[in-house]
Amino acid sequence: MRKAADYLFTGLTILPMAAVVLTLVATCFGWRLDAVLSGSMEPELKVGSIVITRPVQAEDISTGDVVTFRSPTSDLPIVHRVVASEDGSFFQTKGDANEIADPLAVPAQDIVGKVCFHIPYLGYVANFVKTPFGIVLTCILIFLVVADAIRNRLPALACEKARARVTPAGHKGGGCYEDSARHHQL
Repeated sequence: MRKAADYLFTGLTILPMAAVVLTLVATCFGWRLDAVLSGSMEPELKVGSIVITRPVQAEDISTGDVVTFRSPTSDLPIVHRVVASEDGSFFQTKGDANEIADPLAVPAQDIVGKVCFHIPYLGYVANFVKTPFGIVLTCILIFLVVADAIRNRLPALACEKARARVTPAGHKGGGCYEDSARHHQL
C-alpha cells in the first residue's frame, strides 16, 4: 500500500512539473501551448486538452489544417480548422463542432501557427499551475519530493561513509546492516 501511495504522490508531483517544463521549453522555440477552453473543435480536440502550436509561414497552411490564431474579438487565441484560403493572405476557419464557418476571415499575420500535437486533459493542469494557488502548490510539491529524496538518501550516505572508514588490520567492523529499515553502525 505504501508503494502505491508513493507512486501516486510521485505521479501527481511530476504532472504539474512536466506542464511547467513543457511550457518553458516550448516557448523558447517559439512554440505555444494553449488549453482548449471550448467544445468548438470536438471530437478531435476535447475541452481541457492542451494544444501545441508551432509557428509556420502562411504559404505552409492548407485547407484542413488546424491553426491557432489571434481573434480581433478576444484576447484568447482560437484554435479552428482552415476550410478555405484566399491567396494565402486570408483564411476562412471553422470549429469542427460548429454548424457554420467563423464570420471573419483570418488575415495571415494573425495566424500564430499550426497545431501539431495535442494532449487530452493536460490543459486543466496547465491552467491550474498558472494560478497563484497552483504556483504555491507546485512549489510545495517540489519541496516535498526533494525533501523525501534527501530523507531517503541520508541513511544510505551514512552507511557508505561507515564502509569507507579505514579500520586497523585484522579488525572486523566499519560496515552497516539494516534492521527494521534503520541503519546501524557496527
